[in-house]
Amino acid sequence: MKIQQLKDIDKSFRICFGNEASLEVFSISHAYEPYDDSFIFIKNRKFLSEIGRLSKKESFQKTGIIFEQSFFETLEDLSDLKKQFSWFATVENVNRAMCDFSKPFYDKKYGELNYFVDGRQMGTAIIDSFSDIAQNVFIGENVTIEKNVRIYPGTVILPNCHIAEGTTIYPNVTLYPFTQIGPNCRIHSGVTIGTDGFGYNFIDGVHQKIWHLAGVEIQSDVEIGASSKIDGGAFIPTRIGKGTKIDNLVQISHNAQIGEHNIFAGKSGVAGSVETDSYCIFAASAGAAPGARLGKGCQLAAQSVVSENAVIEAGSVLSGHPARPLKEWLRSQAKLRQLINK
Repeated sequence: MKIQQLKDIDKSFRICFGNEASLEVFSISHAYEPYDDSFIFIKNRKFLSEIGRLSKKESFQKTGIIFEQSFFETLEDLSDLKKQFSWFATVENVNRAMCDFSKPFYDKKYGELNYFVDGRQMGTAIIDSFSDIAQNVFIGENVTIEKNVRIYPGTVILPNCHIAEGTTIYPNVTLYPFTQIGPNCRIHSGVTIGTDGFGYNFIDGVHQKIWHLAGVEIQSDVEIGASSKIDGGAFIPTRIGKGTKIDNLVQISHNAQIGEHNIFAGKSGVAGSVETDSYCIFAASAGAAPGARLGKGCQLAAQSVVSENAVIEAGSVLSGHPARPLKEWLRSQAKLRQLINK
């Protein structure tokens, strides 16, 4: 997409650094993980201070930044950012720009896919001869299925998915486009992976949709229980680390970064942009609100909820709502009982 097209979408769009004539972008990425030929959104100091936090790159010479104008005007020294990034622009309202700019990129990535003709008929699906595919399975265009994969009836695999060797997919599973499944996973009946994240910005009295572009990446040896749901990421993939085990009826929301060897018991879940380190445990109906970060080995008791944007130290054992250290929660419950019995 040319810069002029962005100007046509949002009349407040202004280039304030970079050679406009040579600029072209192909997608939107996230401040935590910028990638080439894309741009990121920055509307406050939190995202500015954490640019590239999840990236292995140190410089983003082919990436642009779109700032909210009111925030950009408060910035004084941009010299370091000018060394890292190729261009800056401002818009009047970043939340509105997220909705408006994501739609044409979504249409380009997803709108041209063929959802109705099986990739085997089109000759574009790659399926290893040592895999077992049941009858009544739909396999979309450009799907790759490696060896020793077993797929049971009623499963729908939409375009551009990749399923690595040794994975088993039970009946009536749905994989949305661009879903990546690692080796030796087990995905049980009724699971849906890659659905649009539940992401909206409230503008002019309307909940306007942020169009999700980034899909889902699941690493090796992951097991996902029946009827669980994993949403696709907006501008960064939703990721499930290797060895993680997910029970039935679990919700993993958009942009979540789930570490290795986590445990999610039934009806637990995480909201958008939650991050967990390795070996975290969510007991039944436990959860984490948007943006929460859990350190290695954290444990949440049943029905406990970590607050929005909370940062939980490694090894913490929490209970209650809002979640707090288990011993503290037990003392508070004992005190309540004393007050009630007076």
